[in-house]
Amino acid sequence: MAQSKTTPTKITTLGAATQDVFLLGSALKAKRDVRTHTFVEQFPLGAKLELDKVIFSTGGGATNAAVTFARSGFHASLMGKVADDPAGQNVVQAMDADNVKTDTLACDLDGTTGYSTLLLAPRGERTILVYRGVSRNLEAGDFDHFAKLKTDWLYITSLGGNFPLLESVVEYARTRGIKLAINPGSGELKQPERFRELLSGVSVLSLNKEEAQKVFEGQTPGKLAREAAEWCATVLITNGPKGSCASDGRHVYKAGMYQDVAVLDRTGAGDAMTSGFVAKVASGESIEQALVYGSANSTSVVQQVGAKAGILSADASIGDMNITKTAIGEQVHA
Repeated sequence: MAQSKTTPTKITTLGAATQDVFLLGSALKAKRDVRTHTFVEQFPLGAKLELDKVIFSTGGGATNAAVTFARSGFHASLMGKVADDPAGQNVVQAMDADNVKTDTLACDLDGTTGYSTLLLAPRGERTILVYRGVSRNLEAGDFDHFAKLKTDWLYITSLGGNFPLLESVVEYARTRGIKLAINPGSGELKQPERFRELLSGVSVLSLNKEEAQKVFEGQTPGKLAREAAEWCATVLITNGPKGSCASDGRHVYKAGMYQDVAVLDRTGAGDAMTSGFVAKVASGESIEQALVYGSANSTSVVQQVGAKAGILSADASIGDMNITKTAIGEQVHA
């Protein structure tokens, strides 16, 4: 849809909305398991552990992305489900504070809003205890006003493997000329063939490296991006601290780390990267600019506790980063 210079692009996000509580303290220590070589948090049964700090926030991929879009100057709306409880009210208040519209947010009068408790170790490692609540029961029928939805973009996050909802939303967008960005969850990727069938007409697909390997052939982010670009217009493959790759079907773009910073909390880093990337694509800017902004947004987020505190504003100063560009057909090693 064409936009006038005075009318912000409208983006609606769809997915989970939760209350998050972060628990911080020296008693929360991550130790490397000699068997699995992964970090684990261990607590003695029956013990009472003292905490240094408790931080309340909101989470869920749809709310995190909506705040990125709102702070980037878009007209942002949230589609999801909360309950009529204090946690649901906190979600609405947080969205209101960032000028995210919630008139497309469904309310379950009998259930409980999704809730996450995050045990945050001193170096940014965390264990997340998740209760998905009414978010797990999202369905097309929750949105009686869906037919009246006026938006330029739909940004779809994890739907817990709810393919009937995902398929109905994708079809709705296609028939109305709404551009689609998808950042799926593990539930959608359990059926890779069914998921791939939805990608025709998708404007932006974002996956991390491990997720992409479940859907496409290839081991490296660059090769995965090139393969995925055969299915949809623009692809973003993230690889944590190692950077990211993207493709527009003509070239593969490789970006490293934006800045080497001290990580306080990794919660929301992926949401910040993807939504920042989509924000620039939706603004008509280049893949290189999208990679820089997404990387800067993610880097800012990990320096604060919670998924939203570090999200950049539209007037934030953004630095440069090195991005390599390789034509499709040339050898891609990344």
